[in-house]
Amino acid sequence: MKVWSGHPDTWSPPEGRSSVTIGVFDGVHLGHRSLLSLLDPAHTKTVLTFEPHPAEVLVPGTHPRLLTTIDERLELFAALGIGQVGILDLADIRYLPPDAFVAEILAGKVNAAQVVVGEDYRFGRDRTGDAGLLETLGRRHDFETVAVPLMKTDGGIVSSTRIRNLVAEGRPEEAATCMGSLFRVTGPVIHGDKRGRELGFPTANLEPPTRKVLPADGVYAGFAVIDGHRRPAAINVGLRPTFGEGRRLVEAFVLDFDADLYGKVIAVEFAHWLRAELRFESVESLVEQMNRDVARTKELTASGVWVQEGGTISGNPPLDEKQARDESHI
Repeated sequence: MKVWSGHPDTWSPPEGRSSVTIGVFDGVHLGHRSLLSLLDPAHTKTVLTFEPHPAEVLVPGTHPRLLTTIDERLELFAALGIGQVGILDLADIRYLPPDAFVAEILAGKVNAAQVVVGEDYRFGRDRTGDAGLLETLGRRHDFETVAVPLMKTDGGIVSSTRIRNLVAEGRPEEAATCMGSLFRVTGPVIHGDKRGRELGFPTANLEPPTRKVLPADGVYAGFAVIDGHRRPAAINVGLRPTFGEGRRLVEAFVLDFDADLYGKVIAVEFAHWLRAELRFESVESLVEQMNRDVARTKELTASGVWVQEGGTISGNPPLDEKQARDESHI
């Protein structure tokens, strides 16, 4: 997959024409995948995404905590068959009027033959361009515009904001039904206090990225992805109040696994909420509860997948294009 970054003036043009979609794509959720599934395979499938989040450019300090880092987004795009990704910094293009954005970026830099956007898409200086204007400008620059209705479920519109709220509220099952994959935190395994090993539950400790949303403090059943292999794991997010510690970590006890993971980058996927993080009166009562947590994790992850009503999600990689399209209600 070809990746452009830096100011668009430095991008080398593609060899042929592109089928393009544009947005932040935080989470690369099912709504996003419905757009990606409509990219014309006769042209190079191309995504224009944003880093940092546009809110940080417009009003510094207001950006949301993200569902996916830029590296995670790139990984998901590659898994979905995207051939080219352009990483835009809104600061570089925010003052371009809509017609200049289309001429310089869509026509000039990525040679668009087709542009697929959500029906609420806005672009150009002060967000003055919309899908109707894009269609008009597309005819001028010889590309087709496809405006896609927003995806909805019983809980409302599928959006990154909605999924962030579900994750932060400790509702990973519902978040996964919108994402099409399990929410994950990726990072290097760091040294902790080794207390888990002393209790018989050695954990891989991840210090989460500062700009990433975290699930609510609590215990979850899920998976650790190590060297491409998914292994069941009981996961704790929080402050470990039994021992009076105040540093928030993601700790994964990987079932039936014993290897040195320090320094290795792994991913932790959240499938099921088990319970809130609690302060126990004794180490013995904590260990008893941890044994129950592990037993429940084994039950919930026995098949190696997360199961939802009407279908199955095997964590990441994401649903294939056809399934995403079938579920898009377009």
